[in-house]
Amino acid sequence: MVKDQHSSNYSAARSRAVEVFGRQDLAEDWLEKMSAELGTAPRELLNTSEGFNRVLRHLRSVELALSLR
Repeated sequence: MVKDQHSSNYSAARSRAVEVFGRQDLAEDWLEKMSAELGTAPRELLNTSEGFNRVLRHLRSVELALSLR
């Protein structure tokens, strides 16, 4: 069950990250890299709904920051 949730959450988070970053390779790199704000790589948080929601909120913050450029 957790693996299925992680897979589903990863797919949804990757799709959202592609929207934010504009490219799949950038989105996948972002999901794998350590985030100081999250305290871990975003991918590591995707096995729970709480972690998934943290990743989505953080992506929204990144999106807003990028729009101010």
